Amino acid sequence: MSWFILFITIIFVCGFTLVFSADDERYLICRNLFDCGNIKGIGYPFSGSNRPDYCGYPGFGLNCSNQVPEITITQSTYKVLAINNQSRTLNVARTDYRENLCPTLLLNTTLNPSLLSYTTDDHNITIYYGCPAQAPSTSYLSTQFPCSINTTEMTGYFTATDDFSFLVQVRQSALEPIIGNATEAKLLGALNQGFGLVWNANDTLCDTCNSSGGQCGYDQTTKAFACYCADRPRDFNCLPSPPSQST
Repeated sequence: MSWFILFITIIFVCGFTLVFSADDERYLICRNLFDCGNIKGIGYPFSGSNRPDYCGYPGFGLNCSNQVPEITITQSTYKVLAINNQSRTLNVARTDYRENLCPTLLLNTTLNPSLLSYTTDDHNITIYYGCPAQAPSTSYLSTQFPCSINTTEMTGYFTATDDFSFLVQVRQSALEPIIGNATEAKLLGALNQGFGLVWNANDTLCDTCNSSGGQCGYDQTTKAFACYCADRPRDFNCLPSPPSQST
């Protein structure tokens, strides 16, 4: 009889432990971090790879292409050079200017201002296409370069009267060394150093959620921030609700 009672007790305790130790699936999955190339240990607001969309904030999906981390912002794809969680900044460079100044599609660098903003070190550069062959130099940063875009031969210029012009960003610190001595290769090198962006994605709510032991995410149904806790998702944090006051 004593062995039978002991057996029943073990079954009860094990069953009780299994029921109450089962963590919420989203809480467990969002503990995974994004790793790709030299970018490692990246969590909220980013998603991608082993982090589903509900682990990040809309607009911050990362992709790992041949161990090169990339992010798509509006219509352009950028190589992610660095991510700093403390300052909530990332350094990116346009992939269409990786090898030359003649991308297949001519697109301005544009941002969603509610999600991303430029850093104080960013500087605008306008690249012109379809310029006259002997365009005059009108700027401290100017040079010509040949382009073949969609089988159309044209002359490009950093600054001139143009048929097409497109805005790109470089860091001021990368631009200063080539002022007065600009070449196509030097400008391309400055572009590939990337530029900085500051993100805004319910970061204060995420700090509160993390400090309470939760994992930050985004509820695709309610279209709002979600704090995934071990037992279930909550709105802001995983702290137990205070007991209701009764008379």
